[in-house]
Amino acid sequence: MRIQVTALPYRFIGDHCEVLLVTSRRRGRWILPKGKIEADETARERAAAEAFEEGGVSGTVAARPLLADRLADLSQPVVFAIEVLEEFSEWPEMRVRQRAWVPLSEARSKITDGSLRKVLEAFASEEHAQRAASSDNP
Repeated sequence: MRIQVTALPYRFIGDHCEVLLVTSRRRGRWILPKGKIEADETARERAAAEAFEEGGVSGTVAARPLLADRLADLSQPVVFAIEVLEEFSEWPEMRVRQRAWVPLSEARSKITDGSLRKVLEAFASEEHAQRAASSDNP
């Protein structure tokens, strides 16, 4: 069984966090970029590749996956947040997917998949905790 990886591309516009959503190929639903790890790559490498292939972005992949306590359950995807540093006007799947930057606070309502909603909740909690910690330490 190959492990599924999900990328959670994000950026800050001022103090507001936005996440990049893409449409699924079959139903056109809003999702996060995802794919299965190939034999010769790491989960972090696959997350970066999916963010580029499906969403046309690249950036810094987090060192640790979100919801790391779930990693023992192989039915759940490994999720890496990616701070987007570059957005491309052309990318491999641009003809089969749409992409949209959505405020983190609104992204959950656009995603119908329950497990992806939990990922966004975990990211929101972690992101707010990190922002609070960095503002406490000038």
